[in-house]
Amino acid sequence: MSGADSAAGAVETVEAIARREDLTSSDKLKELLVFGNTFFKTSSGLLSRVEDSRYTVMHCASHEVEVEPGTEFALEETYCSHTLKAAGPVAFHRAGTSEISGHPCYDMFQLETYVGAPVVIDGATWGTVNFTAIEARDPFAPEDLEVMAALSTAVGQTLASADHAA
Repeated sequence: MSGADSAAGAVETVEAIARREDLTSSDKLKELLVFGNTFFKTSSGLLSRVEDSRYTVMHCASHEVEVEPGTEFALEETYCSHTLKAAGPVAFHRAGTSEISGHPCYDMFQLETYVGAPVVIDGATWGTVNFTAIEARDPFAPEDLEVMAALSTAVGQTLASADHAA
């Protein structure tokens, strides 16, 4: 299967999770994070709310270190600061030898692999969704960024639906 076929299948899976009516919004978000970890071969998936310069973890799926919801970081101490500036998917496969090698997040957590995207609700940036690992990996392909974009869209739609249902 080519990378494009794999990515197309991954996008279909993401969309299917987002459409599931048998899951709560919280369960959908967890499933999306678990799927992202599997697809990107990462160990942690985080959904964060970003307000001003504060980054707050809302959901985490990890088979290394669970980050408790409500944990806060200064936005500039996270790789997601680059994601928000780019306004789209961003990926680093060897952060320690990339242009962000001196980043505070690298200094604190030694995360080599990062892929993330902004979460947008009703046209406004709400936060980010990202996947990380301490191990470096092969470079991300353009198709990987398409899957990341689909994940961020599904997360945004799930959050918007939950908010409108409340």
